[in-house]
Amino acid sequence: MKPRTLAGAIAGYIVLVVASLLAIFPLLWVLLTSFKDPADAQASASKAFDFQATGENYVRLFTDPAFRGALLASVVITVVSTLIVAVVATLGGYAFARLRFLGRRVLAVVMVCVQIIPGIVLVIPLYRLVSELGLYDQWLPIMLILATLNIPFATWLTMAFFQSMPIEIEEAALIDGTNKVQLFRYVLLPMVAPGIATAAIFTAIAVWNSFLIPLILGQARAATLTVYAAQFITFQEVNWGPLSAAAVLIFAPIVLFVLIMQRSLVRGLTAGSVK
Repeated sequence: MKPRTLAGAIAGYIVLVVASLLAIFPLLWVLLTSFKDPADAQASASKAFDFQATGENYVRLFTDPAFRGALLASVVITVVSTLIVAVVATLGGYAFARLRFLGRRVLAVVMVCVQIIPGIVLVIPLYRLVSELGLYDQWLPIMLILATLNIPFATWLTMAFFQSMPIEIEEAALIDGTNKVQLFRYVLLPMVAPGIATAAIFTAIAVWNSFLIPLILGQARAATLTVYAAQFITFQEVNWGPLSAAAVLIFAPIVLFVLIMQRSLVRGLTAGSVK
């Protein structure tokens, strides 16, 4: 390897290492703070690593019925919303990629425009609608709203996968005698499975981390983990220990989920780009 090329490679590795450390350090700080007592959590940064570890913050969370309820709500809302998005986005992606119907392009543009609208614009009408229907502080409206907000992106993602598939495969399957349902179930779905998995992963991350919609539409029964963690921030103080423990329990499942699904995620992000 030439000296100039070697120097460039070393510089690139140094940049990657520094960027990785900058990305990991906040998570490490939160993790360490979650094992500190109130006095150590409020201590200066110079004593960040000088403390007596304690699991009191985690015990406090798991013995709190409100935390267990928020954990259950987050899991149920995330799973159901992701399933809804996966089904609707798969069907919608196929429709936009293969079917020719009036207003197809306009509807596709409208989906993008809806995706760009800030969530804060929607909270007041959604709050009034949900309240008048008697569904305030219920899981169902939060599931449906979060699923609806994530459907446009997931549909565009799956549409790209359907468009990347050669139309000749479908024509050959139809010539062999398969009907539309069999074609979709046994031929198309296995081929676009990486795209569906990618859309589901992004949806699950977005729903699990959502804060604004659950905050406005949930109070006690429908409060998610992100809403529950916010209670440790008040006008008087920030209770760093329990807040950090709650933050760890929020981001740890997502990190593990992404690590487990990283092969499907990488395959999904790259497969749709090859036609």
